[in-house]
Amino acid sequence: MEIQALPVTMTEEQAMEIAQKKGNLLGRMLIRDQNITLKLIYLESKELIFQMTYSSSPLSLRRKLPATQKICILVEGTRCTPAFLDRELEAVSVQVADEGQLQACAFPEEKVVDAGKLLARRMVRRQSGRNVSLEIKEIHSLYRPFYVAFYGEMKEGTKVRYLPIPADGNEVRRTF
Repeated sequence: MEIQALPVTMTEEQAMEIAQKKGNLLGRMLIRDQNITLKLIYLESKELIFQMTYSSSPLSLRRKLPATQKICILVEGTRCTPAFLDRELEAVSVQVADEGQLQACAFPEEKVVDAGKLLARRMVRRQSGRNVSLEIKEIHSLYRPFYVAFYGEMKEGTKVRYLPIPADGNEVRRTF
C-alpha cells in the first residue's frame, strides 16, 4: 500500500538508545531486565489549511479593516489534538507492505476540522484580540512515523509498557 508520509529521519539504533534511556527511576528499575522490541508504525494525521479573516471587535474603539491570511494546523488522528504548523510539511510517498503498521484517524472529519478551528481562534484571539472567521481551504491526510518501543514479552492477556518515539524529527511543543 502506498501512503503519503513524513520522511523517517531517525535510525533504529538511535530509537533504541532513546528507548533504553527513557523513563524515571522507577520505570528504569521495572524495565531493567526486560527486552525491548521496536516497531515502526505510521499514525494518520490531518493537515488543515484555513483561510482566516479577522476583524475588529464590535466594542473596539479603533476599527481596523478586515485582514485575511492562511494558517496551517496539524490534527493528530488518535486523540484529535491540534498543533500549529510554522511551516508546511514535506510528505514523501512510502510503500508499506504490512497494513498492521498503519493506524487510521479515529475521528470523523467534522470533529477534526472543529478542533483545528478552535485552536486557530484561540491563538489569534490571544495574540491580536480580534474576531476570527475561518474557512477550510484544504485537508491533506498524511502519516507520521513513530518507533514504538515495547518493553517485555508481548503475550496475549498481559499488559505491556510501551513508549512512542517520533521518527520524523518533528516535535510538538506547548508555547501558549
